[in-house]
Amino acid sequence: MLDSPAAAAAALGGAVSRVGEEQVPLHACVGRVLARDVCADRDHPACDVSAMDGYALRAADARGAIAIAADAMIGREPPACPPGAAVRIVTGAPIPAGADAVIKREDVTEHADRIVVSAAATLSPGQNVRSRASHSRAGARVVRAGTIITAPVVGALATFGVPRVWVHRRVRVGVLSTGDELVPVDAAPTAWQLRDSNGPSLAALLAGRGWLDVLPPRHAPDDPQKLLEALGGLESECDALFVTGGVSMGVRDFIPTVVQRLGAAVLFHKVRQRPGKPMLGAVLPGGRPVFALPGNPVSALVTARRIAMPVLAAMAGASMGLPARVVIDHPDQRAIELWWHRPVRVSGAGVVTLAENAGSGDVPGAAVSDGFVELPPGSAGAGPWDFYAWTH
Repeated sequence: MLDSPAAAAAALGGAVSRVGEEQVPLHACVGRVLARDVCADRDHPACDVSAMDGYALRAADARGAIAIAADAMIGREPPACPPGAAVRIVTGAPIPAGADAVIKREDVTEHADRIVVSAAATLSPGQNVRSRASHSRAGARVVRAGTIITAPVVGALATFGVPRVWVHRRVRVGVLSTGDELVPVDAAPTAWQLRDSNGPSLAALLAGRGWLDVLPPRHAPDDPQKLLEALGGLESECDALFVTGGVSMGVRDFIPTVVQRLGAAVLFHKVRQRPGKPMLGAVLPGGRPVFALPGNPVSALVTARRIAMPVLAAMAGASMGLPARVVIDHPDQRAIELWWHRPVRVSGAGVVTLAENAGSGDVPGAAVSDGFVELPPGSAGAGPWDFYAWTH
């Protein structure tokens, strides 16, 4: 048994292989993981530009009446600014040669051919000017490899001339629910049967990430040969496998044996945590993980979010960062001698409340939570604690 969820994630993360790279068009890269650093192909800004609507001039000339010599326009080479004169300018337009500052329109009285500087206005060289390369210099790294591409990142890629982007290939994931008691979602179960919620919920947890490619969930009964065939079929298509159920100590819990028959090396079986203690982690040839999760729905979701997600991120080359830290509003003082994942609802900035939950099979209880906090063994109280949201 591994001592902690972090140890389980580290054991698997150190054994898996990163997926390869591919190029995609700029318009199709959002949500993917950047595979190579992006560097500036030129200074940004590429020249001195105005930070204000106003008048470019020498700061030393900013007093009394000043003639307007010309206009500086965005996207055009600027006119020169003669000594003692001003050039009308808009935000983002290049600074004319001979000018070293911009005075705001609010600080002058405007006439058709001249401005009169307010007696209260002050101006110093460089004021209201964005200097060349003040954001980045040519050759400087702008976005680091491993970054999940967002709209601002796309903006940077476009700014620095990257029409096709090197990204990591999506990690292809298969999900298999097991159990004789499971029936499809659209079936009418008897009292001793269950609709399969693990497949759809795990697929939903994973599918919200643009660096994963999740196959439609599948199901297999509690039969060793059929389980082997089902997992073998998925294994031939996927970089990572999830299987739920059949992983504990019951006489019909066949997954540990089937996973080994599939050729996987078992790294651990059981983690000191609640829910999800029976979890098994294994690695197939080629560094492909198998996450064998308990069949209870909340256990499956918690272990997938806490342990499997960082491993998948490592395969995808993604940098997930640290979990958020939150405090529990009106905490109880319950504690257990396991790592305890307690469902919570977000009630404010950095604040959560405990969600009512009747255990690892309480699907309705999980549905009203926003995620869970992780309490170390023997811990209780307000925290702060690590928080893992269901959404990313």
